[in-house]
Amino acid sequence: MWRSKHGLALVLALGLLLMAVPRLPVALEADADSVFALSWLALALLVIAANWRMVLQGDEERERRSEWERRLRWLEAQRKQRRFETGTRQRRRLFS
Repeated sequence: MWRSKHGLALVLALGLLLMAVPRLPVALEADADSVFALSWLALALLVIAANWRMVLQGDEERERRSEWERRLRWLEAQRKQRRFETGTRQRRRLFS
């Protein structure tokens, strides 16, 4: 999570949210202060959600890449085993 800019942005946005919530005048009134506070909270939650999604997407991408590399190693091992078995069969025919 800390390796990407999205992880850092997520932590910073959470910190800003935690510091700002007690200070914001949130009331269900139509005055300018309440409208600003509610819109700021909505924007902060959108930033947090977007960065959280990018952090999770990066994790999925790393998992997908490691799975691809594991399958590639398995395929190479299978190819080597087939070559070895083919060579052994040919030697048996020569010596039989």
